[in-house]
Amino acid sequence: MLEGWASVQGERVSFERERGVSNITISPEATYLSVRAPQSENLTVQRQRILNLLREAEIPIFLIKLQRAGVSFAVNAEHAERACALLEADGFRVSVKPRRVMVSIFAQNMRELHGVFATVAEVLYEAGVAMEQMSDAHNRITCLIESERASEIVERLRQSFGLTRPSEQKL
Repeated sequence: MLEGWASVQGERVSFERERGVSNITISPEATYLSVRAPQSENLTVQRQRILNLLREAEIPIFLIKLQRAGVSFAVNAEHAERACALLEADGFRVSVKPRRVMVSIFAQNMRELHGVFATVAEVLYEAGVAMEQMSDAHNRITCLIESERASEIVERLRQSFGLTRPSEQKL
């Protein structure tokens, strides 16, 4: 042993986080918009026009997906009406699905865990809940679903992943 160093008995310390799903959250309400271009030619230019109109109006969008005839995305509920009016005034056709939320399932190294996507899809399918959009990142999977069913889905996901409710967690 080095001079000046003391030997201490105790628990083993780990600097890695536990693997597996650790948390599930629900976002504030959003609206899912599907925007169709008025002409089938120059689709790339029209998609760019959609995005530029929203950028110039300072309307933040997320879960962007290129569609066969346009683009779809979500906006925070408070921006939905203004986004629709802006796009329709420029000749775009907009389909609106209001009252959506993002349910996010968190886990460290999500992409290395097997079966998480399948479990989420199975829970949604068995509950009869449509998944409007789904995205993933290194630490989470996010699903855009109808807000009315979000609490039920979170509870089902908690059960599937063996999570306790926040009030049940041990301190």
